[in-house]
Amino acid sequence: MRDGRLTFREFAVKLRIGWFLLAAMTIVAFVFGVWEILEQNFLKDTTPHTIHYLFITRGLVVALLLAGWAVWTIFYFRARFESELAVSEDRFRNIVENSADAIITISKDNHILSWNKGAENIFGWSSEEILGKPIGILIPETLLKSGELLCLAYGIQHAGFVKNYSTERIRKDGQIIPVHLTESVLHDSENQVIGRSQIIRDISEVKKIEHQMRQSERLVTLGHLAAGVAHEIGNPLTSISSLVQLMERRSKNAETKDQLARIRVNVERISKIVRELVDFTRPNLTQVSRVQVNDVVENAVGLLRYDERTQQVDIHLDLDKKLSQIKASPDKLHQVIVNLVINALDATRENGSKIWIRTANQNDEVCIMVKDDGMGMTNSVAEKIFEPFFTTKEVGKGTGLGLSVSHGIIKSMKGSITVMSEPEKGTTFTIRLPMEKT
Repeated sequence: MRDGRLTFREFAVKLRIGWFLLAAMTIVAFVFGVWEILEQNFLKDTTPHTIHYLFITRGLVVALLLAGWAVWTIFYFRARFESELAVSEDRFRNIVENSADAIITISKDNHILSWNKGAENIFGWSSEEILGKPIGILIPETLLKSGELLCLAYGIQHAGFVKNYSTERIRKDGQIIPVHLTESVLHDSENQVIGRSQIIRDISEVKKIEHQMRQSERLVTLGHLAAGVAHEIGNPLTSISSLVQLMERRSKNAETKDQLARIRVNVERISKIVRELVDFTRPNLTQVSRVQVNDVVENAVGLLRYDERTQQVDIHLDLDKKLSQIKASPDKLHQVIVNLVINALDATRENGSKIWIRTANQNDEVCIMVKDDGMGMTNSVAEKIFEPFFTTKEVGKGTGLGLSVSHGIIKSMKGSITVMSEPEKGTTFTIRLPMEKT
């Protein structure tokens, strides 16, 4: 097939030449049969000269009938086959155009020739913007420099196709996304290579699900580990802490008391890590009641007033006096507020830094905002901030579980917690919890 038109061989096969010849022989037989009837009944006394012209006439009639039949048949079936071909082409065009995957054709000199809606949705470029551009516009610079196009060309040359090749591509907005790429060669009617076709599938969601599954597997393992750790370490730590406090009270040597105090602080740190592990993997069942969020915030801030860092930071409270109540665990909510304020304290680096805590009614939700003017963080860090074991603090200064635990607590209360941050411009955590219906 050339340019969507049937070749003679294809047309002959579809037309079924045998049937066409049978129809032609039927016409000839009909004409000769009619002629025999006329000759036997009406032309017995006709002169040979007249008969000669009648034979010529009979031949012309047969030829005209066959020609008319052939022309009608050819036009009829050609119109029919072209109509079927157009329907088939429309069907496949719709399949390609409306595919969720990006389907692209590329010329021999690596320029984009076609671009479907799936490609527009995945990459953000319209067909008007991208057609005629080099395919390298979709490939991250690092992959171009590493020779990915040469690797794909090698695979095409030796196998004729590349299937489900895991790589990365770049969107119009600069975002790099993981993809699976399938590429194959395009030939013309003379089997000459005229380009390549690519099917590109965005696997960002697949990667996200795989990551969540790995996290779930880790949590299952961590749950078993945490139960054992809590049992095996908790009781000895309690004994050690009690003995250290007793020795600290009895000791009169200042240096010894200082060393014992350090031991007690580290024992408390180990106990805190154990509690966070248990809270993260197997949250304690706590009593749920009607809670006034302002009271929880004031209690949490009051507790933290004894932290040395709060002496260098101004904490401003802006609490809505008409704040609605929520249904929650006050102890768990208190834990979340304390954790967010401690994170804000860790993020501030200079004397005179500020932390703002604000509460407000918004639609059917109670909002709690904890904002600081600290170092902030990049988008890539903010996206991972609620993942377990992810921390930007120095080794020994954070477990990476505090925000994960907080996220789990708020989620169990049917609420949400989000973060907005910019480097050097501070961070804002926003908690939204449903109001208690009266």
